[in-house]
Amino acid sequence: MKKMILFRGMLMFFVLLGFTESIHAVGALFSRPRWSNVEYKKMWIQKIDASIDIQEQIAVTHIDQTFFNEMNQSVESIYIFPLPENAVITQLVYWVNGQRFVAAIRERQEAIKDYNEKLRQWLDPALLEYLGDNLFRLSIVPINALTEVRTEITYIEPLKYDLGKVFYQFQLNTLELSSKPLKTVSLNLNAESQYAYKSFVSPTHGTSTATKITRISDKHYNVLFGDENFYPDKDFILQFELTRENVNYQILTYTPVPSDSIGTDRFYALWITPPDQLDNADLISKHIVFTADVSSSMEGERIAQLKTALQDFLTYLNPIDKFNIIIFGTHVNKFKPDLVEVSANTISEARQFIEQMYALGMTNIDQALKESLLQSYGDSTSNNLVFLTDGYPTWGVTNIDSILSHVRNNNKNGVRIFPFGVGTDISKVLLGKLASENHGYTEIITADDSIALVVKDHFERISKPVFTNINVDFGGLRIWDQYPKNIEDLFWGNQIMQVGLYKTGGSFDVTVSGKVRFKDMEFTKNINFPDAPGGHRFVPRLWAKAKIDYILDLIRLYGESKELVDQVIELSLRFQILTPYTAFYSDPTTDVKTEKIIPDVFSLEQNYPNPFNPSTTIKYSLPSGRSVYHVIIKIYDVLGRLVTTLVDEYQDAGIHYVNWNSTNSYGNPVPSGTYFYTIETENFKQTKKMILLR
Repeated sequence: MKKMILFRGMLMFFVLLGFTESIHAVGALFSRPRWSNVEYKKMWIQKIDASIDIQEQIAVTHIDQTFFNEMNQSVESIYIFPLPENAVITQLVYWVNGQRFVAAIRERQEAIKDYNEKLRQWLDPALLEYLGDNLFRLSIVPINALTEVRTEITYIEPLKYDLGKVFYQFQLNTLELSSKPLKTVSLNLNAESQYAYKSFVSPTHGTSTATKITRISDKHYNVLFGDENFYPDKDFILQFELTRENVNYQILTYTPVPSDSIGTDRFYALWITPPDQLDNADLISKHIVFTADVSSSMEGERIAQLKTALQDFLTYLNPIDKFNIIIFGTHVNKFKPDLVEVSANTISEARQFIEQMYALGMTNIDQALKESLLQSYGDSTSNNLVFLTDGYPTWGVTNIDSILSHVRNNNKNGVRIFPFGVGTDISKVLLGKLASENHGYTEIITADDSIALVVKDHFERISKPVFTNINVDFGGLRIWDQYPKNIEDLFWGNQIMQVGLYKTGGSFDVTVSGKVRFKDMEFTKNINFPDAPGGHRFVPRLWAKAKIDYILDLIRLYGESKELVDQVIELSLRFQILTPYTAFYSDPTTDVKTEKIIPDVFSLEQNYPNPFNPSTTIKYSLPSGRSVYHVIIKIYDVLGRLVTTLVDEYQDAGIHYVNWNSTNSYGNPVPSGTYFYTIETENFKQTKKMILLR
């Protein structure tokens, strides 16, 4: 389905695309006067309050943000919110006129239709749309002059595990996204695990006087961070290590209660983790091919980084290894016709080959993979293909399904494929399938990452023992609908997660078996799978997210079908998870009962408070009968001299508010005394008196 543009304000969406690559904060609100065509400007972020609960390696983050419209007129706005990779957004709360409304997941086209209908009346609905790559947009209209805007967003994410460490990143950097410093920011993080923490630190904020890290027990930590009147200029990162000496696995479960409204299925999540420390001398003899994209799009910094990565690649090779380097653009070029042994001569020749590389041509992925897989890999060695590209296939065979089929036919030696995607314009479906079908894993290298550094970490992993041919025996427990369908190999520094459903609980001996350095290994643990309601509430959403991602991959590969799209929508609505086919929708007009949204007559009410110091609010009503009114509100002193103009714009029918902060047109405070405020529109004019007491 094509993404839809919501309203005429969205015609400026191309302006916002420039912001998306540089946003690294909890969220940014861009606004402009209604009925205008000017560029959106950033709005003042007044407050950020966040609470984070980390259970094992799952984090639930709740962010409460308050913005302030500093304009003396109402505005339309767009809230851009970047989620961490793999996070699932579960709730949107939108505040309007001091009241709190919880949005519900709706089918996308239905939500957009309702949103556009409300916009014709210029009401206050909010719609959160999925934009892709875990970036979301919340459209809010109107925001009254000199008023607060408040949003609450809750999301769940499995935390990144890398080389023995677990990382949580709170996207706090607001330096480029707020017109003024924040009044206050607070973060309250609680972390618990069934394993003892070996270390628990914040590399970004641990030495700050605004941060307090408290060890409650060896399995329980609390972090408090708070500050005021400042610009956060970096994200808050937490890093911890757990005490694990062997291949470890753990299972978390959840049995729904009726109020969950997600059915009666029981859910489990399985993690398998390697030991945190391994003997560096315990190396695997490997045959390895590094296949790199040198098409025209790699020109400049990328080709320079690629050369550095390849030079480092040669450094990490051992005398027991064999290797080759294959580069491709429109055509394929090989360092040697076949794998060669590691020696002083071959390394020297390879370095010269690397320095002579340059970027040119199209992207012939199919031929590059074929040539790479037809190398003479060994029968009793670790066979690996590192495949790096920054684009889609554009030459030769370009159909993803055909490329994958050719890989299956050509991979006769059990070669593990490790795809590396550089940048954002890549086929994540192709790279993901190459990895999952060939016992590897995918790495996405963003514009801020170093190709050389990521590749260095990769070679450190595959040079150490791995847990392969993994099988999980649940000891008689009936499980089904698990994702991923097949458990991949476990590499040092990585983790494996599988989620699924189970019937009729009880205690079962769960056995994880496989091979470490070609030797059979087996681990058994007795685990209770409860029948009684309760457990870890985030597990069902992890399962639903995994199944949705699986179906979305099928849609990308084979195209949209009604059956697949309906499955995504059903899962999204049942588990309240945002997808490309659904949207969050919040409509305060269905709940506000205290006053009519569209009045029947003009009115100008007495300002409140009155007398006042230093600010007061003026409420007025524009009746139905016209789509828009030209509204002018001015302040005069007792001599009839104009003090300031609060409003001079077109406004829709409805109830409106405007604040006056007792300053004149030049921003200077005015003295105590009596003032008059007047409203003038088509067919209506009225004046009232107010008193300023300083």
